[in-house]
Amino acid sequence: MKSDCMQTTTCQERKKDPIEMLHSGQLVKVCAPMVRYSKLAFRTLVRKYSCDLCYTPMIVAADFIRSIKARDSEFTTNQGDCPLIVQFAANDARILSDAARIVCPYANGIDINCGCPQRWALAEGYGACLINNPELVRDMVKQVRNQVENPRFSVSIKIR
Repeated sequence: MKSDCMQTTTCQERKKDPIEMLHSGQLVKVCAPMVRYSKLAFRTLVRKYSCDLCYTPMIVAADFIRSIKARDSEFTTNQGDCPLIVQFAANDARILSDAARIVCPYANGIDINCGCPQRWALAEGYGACLINNPELVRDMVKQVRNQVENPRFSVSIKIR
């Protein structure tokens, strides 16, 4: 996982909490996750145009925790890339919570993709097929909440 951030300040300490932003009553500009586009360079650009909250592209949690190479290619950030939500594709609560713990120091939360309609994602048990398995989704949310020590770290679910 590459970080241009030289300081050890966590993301939660640097910027407003996404949940507080969304409950503020103010307009919040959000850059939703977009396949291949929501990488650091694009997020940096949209933040220059006053985007308040950015998401990463969907990252397969199993690959992310298994491989440093996958982490380095799929997740980059820097000090100005905040607040940030990392979107994961997952079908296993333990794997998702491990991935969440890895990104926790660099992000404000994670988003579980329960909406991707791509055939490959459905075949792997990710994305839209999770909507038919609410118990698994519940278990994934609970596992992340139990394993990530920061109570301000958000866990959200993308559905369509």
